[in-house]
Amino acid sequence: MRVRISYQKRLQIRYTSTLDLQSIWERSMRRASIKVEYSKGFHPQPRIQLGVPLPLGCIGLDEKVDIWLKGSLSIEEISRKLQGKLPEGLEINTIEEIMPTEKPLSSIIQFSEYEVYLLNEETPIKDIQNRITKVLNQKEIIRTKRNGKKYDLKPLILSITLKDDNEERPSILIKLLSQSNRTGRADEVMFALGFSITDFLVERIGSFT
Repeated sequence: MRVRISYQKRLQIRYTSTLDLQSIWERSMRRASIKVEYSKGFHPQPRIQLGVPLPLGCIGLDEKVDIWLKGSLSIEEISRKLQGKLPEGLEINTIEEIMPTEKPLSSIIQFSEYEVYLLNEETPIKDIQNRITKVLNQKEIIRTKRNGKKYDLKPLILSITLKDDNEERPSILIKLLSQSNRTGRADEVMFALGFSITDFLVERIGSFT
């Protein structure tokens, strides 16, 4: 049985890595007395498959994980068993059963949408809009990965929009490619816009096919 869980990764665990998050799901299933299938071979691993990795420090409103379970349980029973077994900051939105032969999440997701909240109230709205326009008009945006390799961020950006609804703080909506070999990062877009890491908070709205 294969289930797909949509969940929220909230502020309390935003610095939890993808690897640690996989372990959290494994432990939570064990605590809930839900048996997870394991891969075959010399080093069996739990069959838990996360969607597009969420960078450290980001909040996720609609993250997804596929988990293969032993036996057959109703969605209601899975939900009931998991009640109170997840750590603070990890909240389930929905659970659904999917076909075991369905393609991996990493191969069907095409793009992700983010809302980035600006924490520095001193930055003028007009200045933010000018920065966005300048970045969108650039032919290329060369950034450097953690391994030192350079890449062009520009073709990974689908859109950048300033959201100003007369609230206390404006936010920036960013749509980026999220494919296995072409994935943009919202924080890198913010750096290209001239912001520092303490100027914003990234929230991923969701990843879509």
